[in-house]
Parts: sequence; C-alpha cells; structure tokens
Amino acid sequence: MSYQEILDAVRALELANDTTSPKQVRSQVLFAETLLQWLLRLPGESWQQRWHASGANAAGNEWTTLAALPDKHGHLVAAAGRLLMLDVIRPDYSWLYATHATPRLYERLRALRDPAGFAIIERLCDTDARMLPSDRRHALNQLTRMLVHNGGTLGEITLSDCIEAHRGQDGYRGRSQPRWYTLLREAAILPTDSPPTIFAASRRGQLTIEEMVDRYDVACRPIRDLFVAYLYERRPAMDYNSIRYLAAKLVLLFWRDLEIHEPGIDSLNLSDEIARRWKTRLTGPVLYGSNRVGKKREDPYTILMAVRAFYADLSHWALEDPVRWAAWAAPSPVDSRDLAGMNKMLKQSRSRTHQRIRELAPLLPRLVDAASDNRAAAKALLDTAAAALPGESFTQAGHTLRRTTLSDDGSGGRKVSRGHVYVDTPVLGGTSERPQDNRRNLSLESDRAFWAWALVEVLRHTGARIEEVLEITHRSFVSYRLPSTGEVIPMLQITPSKTDKERLLVIGPELAVAFAEIISHVRGDKEQLPLISRYDSAERVHSPELPFLFQRPWGTGRIAMSSSYVIKLLDELVTTARITNTDGSPAKFSPHDFRRIFATDAVASGLPVHITAKILGHDSIATTQTYVAVYDHDVIDHHRAYIARRRALRPSQEYREPTDSEWDEFLGHFAQRKLELGTCGRAYGSGCQHEHACIRCPMLRPDPDQHERLRGIIDSLEERIAEATERGWFGEVDGLRTSLAAAGQKLIQMQRTATNLGMPNVPRRPDNTR
Repeated sequence: MSYQEILDAVRALELANDTTSPKQVRSQVLFAETLLQWLLRLPGESWQQRWHASGANAAGNEWTTLAALPDKHGHLVAAAGRLLMLDVIRPDYSWLYATHATPRLYERLRALRDPAGFAIIERLCDTDARMLPSDRRHALNQLTRMLVHNGGTLGEITLSDCIEAHRGQDGYRGRSQPRWYTLLREAAILPTDSPPTIFAASRRGQLTIEEMVDRYDVACRPIRDLFVAYLYERRPAMDYNSIRYLAAKLVLLFWRDLEIHEPGIDSLNLSDEIARRWKTRLTGPVLYGSNRVGKKREDPYTILMAVRAFYADLSHWALEDPVRWAAWAAPSPVDSRDLAGMNKMLKQSRSRTHQRIRELAPLLPRLVDAASDNRAAAKALLDTAAAALPGESFTQAGHTLRRTTLSDDGSGGRKVSRGHVYVDTPVLGGTSERPQDNRRNLSLESDRAFWAWALVEVLRHTGARIEEVLEITHRSFVSYRLPSTGEVIPMLQITPSKTDKERLLVIGPELAVAFAEIISHVRGDKEQLPLISRYDSAERVHSPELPFLFQRPWGTGRIAMSSSYVIKLLDELVTTARITNTDGSPAKFSPHDFRRIFATDAVASGLPVHITAKILGHDSIATTQTYVAVYDHDVIDHHRAYIARRRALRPSQEYREPTDSEWDEFLGHFAQRKLELGTCGRAYGSGCQHEHACIRCPMLRPDPDQHERLRGIIDSLEERIAEATERGWFGEVDGLRTSLAAAGQKLIQMQRTATNLGMPNVPRRPDNTR
C-alpha cells in the first residue's frame, strides 16, 4: 500500500467505527502520518522492511523512543494499532509480547481479521466450566497475536506457527496459559495427530544418529561417516539416552578433542604421544561442545571404557565383515594399565554411597512423620480459611490470617484462580505497600504438602526408580489370586524402564492407603482420572494420554510431574522439618536414596538378596549388593558370633577368670589414663613413653568438655612466649612455641569431635564372686 492508500484506509477504518467522532477521525489520520513519515526516513522498499530496519521489534515497549519524538508517544502507539489492523506491518513476537495493547484494539482486530473463526473459539470457551474470564482473555489475545504476526485467518494456522508463537514467549507472563493451543485442536484447526499440548509440540524430539554426530562439527568426513555407521550398529541394543551419551563420549570427548589439539588428524591409529596427551586432558574441564563448556569430567574411566570398546568392536567386526570395517581396525589407545584405578574409584564411590545411606536411613522416620504432619497441618489451615468469608480474619495454630478479597471478573486485577484460597498475613506496625508480598495460596500449599507425603510413601514402600513411579497409571493395579487359599493379593505393575523388564510388586496395607489417597486427590469430584500425556525427558518422546497418578493442575489443564518437581518437593520438606545430618548440615534426600534404603532394609530384615534383586528389577545380584549398605552393628554382631564360635573350640583353661589383683591392675590402668584435658590412649600394660608431656603427646585424646581449660592454657602459653621473648630467653621460646602448636592441634581435635564416647563404667565385682 502506498502512503496515501494507507491514510485513506485509516480514515475509512475510523469512519466505520460508530463511536468515533469526526475530530477523532482526523486525529487518527494525523497520527498515522506521523508514524509513516518516521518510517519513510528508514531504508527499505516496503513498510515491513522499514519497520524491521527501525529496530522497534527489539526495543519492545520502548520502541517509540527510536523516533526521537518524545511528545508523540501516544500518537505513535495509536498509529501502530491502525497499521496492525490494516496488515501494513507484522511485528515480531518479541514486540507483540512486550507492548501493552488495549483490550479494545484486540477486539477490533478479531472483528476485522476472522470474526467467524473467533466465534467458534468463543463457543468452545463457553463450554469449558474451568475457564475463567482471564483464561479466556489470554487465549483470545494469543490467537490474535498470531494473526497479527502471520496474517491470514485462524483456519490457516499450522503447528509450526504454534511452536514459533510459544517459543517467542520467553519471559512473557502468559507463558503458563497454554489453553489457546488446545482450543485450536478442539476446533479441528490443527490435525488430530498433533501433540496434545504446546509444551509437547515445542520440545525437540529424538535426534537422528546423523544429527547426534553432526552437532559436534567433526572436520574429517570419513571419520564422521564411521561414527555414524558405528552408532547405527550399536543403536538396536541401547535406549535413546544411552546412545546419545555414547555419541558424546566418542565424538566430542574423544575424536573432536583430538581434532582441536592435533590439527589435521585423520586416522584412528594414534601414536603413543598423541594418546598420552589425550588421556592427560581427560582430567581437566571440557572447554568445547554444546552445553558442556567448563564442565569437569568427573569420571574419565567411562570415556576410556567407551573408547576401548569402540576399538574392540571395530577389530571384531573387521573379522566378520572386512570389506566394511577392516580399514578402520587399529590398536586401541586404551589398555589395561589405563583402567587400573577404575576398581579403586568404584570402591570409593560405593563406600561414599553406603555412608550416605547409613546417615539417611535413621532420618527416614523423621521425614515420614514430617510429611504426614505437614500434610495434616496444610489441610487443616486450608479448611479453616475456606470456611472464613472474604476479608474475615481467623486464627489457626496460633497464627492470625485474613481471607483475601480478590476480584474474579476478568478485568485484569488479581483474582482467585480456579477456586484457590488465598490469605494475607497482617503486617505488624502498619500496612504493606504490596499486599501480595504477604499473600499465600493455601490451595497450592496444601497440594504440595499432599504430594510430598504421597511421594515419600510410594518411594519408600516400592523401592522403584523415580521414572517408574512417575509412570504409574490407574491401569497399573492388578490382582493375583493365590491358588492354595483363594486369597486376592493386590499387585502393582511396574512398566519397563531402564532394563526394559516388566515386574509386579505386592501392595502392602500402607502402600494401598497411599494409592487410594492419591487416586481420590487426583480424581476430585470426577468419576475417572483425567487423561494426560507425559513427556519422557530421557527418551524425548510423549506418551499416549493415560490416567497417570502423579499429575497436577497447570493453568487451565493438567501436566504430569517431572523428576525436578519431585526433588523440589523433597527439598522443601527437609527444609520445613529442619532435618539435619549428625554434623548439623542440612540433609539431602534424592529419589534414588529411597531405593537404596529400601534394598538395605529388605536384606537386613532377612529377605534374600536374589529376591530383592527381582523386586528392584536388577539383572545381576551383584548390582543389588552394591545397593545394600552394611551397618556397623551388623559387622559387630557377626564378629561377636565369630569370636564365640572360636572360643568354643579352644581349651577352656585359656579363658580362666582373672584374680582380684589382676582385675584391680586392669582397672587401675584406665584410672591412670585420666588426664586434665582428656584421656591417654596408651595400650594396657604399657607406661608413658613421652615423659608425661601430655600437651605435646599424640596419644592424648582431648575431651570436648575441657575446651575452656585448654583455651586458658593456650592464653597462658602466649603470655609466657611474650615474656620470654621480651627477656631474651630464646631457648625457652622455642619450647613454648612447640607446646603452643601442639595445644592448637588439640583444640582443633576438640572442635571436630562430635560425640564424646568416654569409657565404660565397669562395676567392681563383689569379693565373693569369681
């Protein structure tokens, strides 16, 4: 459209509006002239090109400042709205989401662009009982933006248009309002096989093998083709997540690393020097590759194992199919010497894991009680608040709150969303300038407390992996009738996950109660559980719509819980309950910790290891044994039983009762070990070898209760050092400094000691007993 044609169209547009006066018509034409004259000064052959050249898309709501007309802000904004209605310019989504358009403008855009299409959408909105006026407004405005950006009508919107609109919402507060997408599906504008939600549609699906390799920009084309062929051979026996990590290890961390540090390399036959330099770099950070910048390789042995298996496969396949693979067979740069430390590393890792379980297992009862108490408290608070009238104050558990009065008319003010109950905490000493800062959503708090309790119960009673728990549906429950007694046993079907093996678990009474509560919570007042699709972040696929148990409301719809959300709930529960480790640091429960604790308790309770392996879904008993953390008291019990068996086999005269003098001498030894600052650690029957210089003696075991006494000794030593230095007693200074350093070490030992075990109080036997 030419300059004059646009002005004529603006005049006709305003004349068609019955509420516009002749003066307003002239004003809108003048505003359009102001905007067009600014655009005419910019390079471009069309108005759209000039708009892009202006930089307005990136400027967002501050775009009018680019025109250098500070007194024309309102004129430019009004003129931009008319150009949008006339489809003269099509701004990017960054501009559409950043600018604050009036509701009247969007209403006129819908009436001009596609009134019939929007009428269908509004009828669908009328049939949705859960849709609030604000949800309706968000959905209609989003669809209007899409027509402004793309042109055309609603019926011409494609799936790629939806993905572009969603990805352009970065930072936009309406991102959690995805109802517009489902309205397009319900109106049959999008095909029936389109993803169920916009979140599902916008996620990147599985990469092909070629895409996995090409993302690392391999310079040598023959080597690139080799990796593609190799990964295709390995693909049938591996899941998607495993093949993706294998590609990263071989292509990025092995070959791409070599290309960067050894320019021009084009052969797998590496010299000893090149191989040595590469293995040395494995201990440092990764400085290249997408999403890996600066990430330290915590386990270089997995990379070494992958490379060694790669060379071994090529050598083996060269014998079976020499035409295809023989050219690539070469000596492996990784030998057994490079993997010598792997067993030590695995043992250290296993030891750390066992110690972690020993620390967390005693804390589990506290976590269970805290989850139950938090759930009950949140439910009681919600019920009390729901019974109060808006604006009414009430007291619950010693806290005074006020039921929030919020609008729900869709006017853009704050509202009670989908029946949620909000309360305000009164501010002491006055009122807050931002009441929402003291506002709590009790419905959300109660829901989070319930799911924290439900997750703890299911994880600790099943020992299942977190992905297996999140995949439980209402169809996962089956029953088994014992052939001998006819008793019906409820069973839980665990769908194949890591090992692709299905298994059944017996549902105990406590677990049955938890599942019943979950089903009732999710179903609400409906007859059946809602059907939703779950995204598998490891496999990067979406499941069919199923009645998943672990689902929650999200905007106007529902979504399946993610592993990150579960971890967040567990962290909140631990923080609320103030559960700490023995050293006072905050405890940390991960979903997999429940699985290890389950295995340890099962074996400790007498369940055979091979049965525990079946329950956990392990292919090897050795894997289950790594999960079982042996407690110290187990070692002590078995050791005592061994001593008892050995004593029974030895001559009885070797185990005579001690005489009174021997007993007194034995007790006297421990009495002589009592010192001012603690206890001497010398063995029974041995004297002091350090001339009783206890402050310097490494055998002194400091008592934390003597902390202040040792502090006084240190202060005295410092004063004596100062006096000796002043008087020139330098020989004395050296000895005092040695004592001061030793005292400082003893003070550190006192501070590190968590528990003073002391010595057992052995009672004196009567004289007439032996």
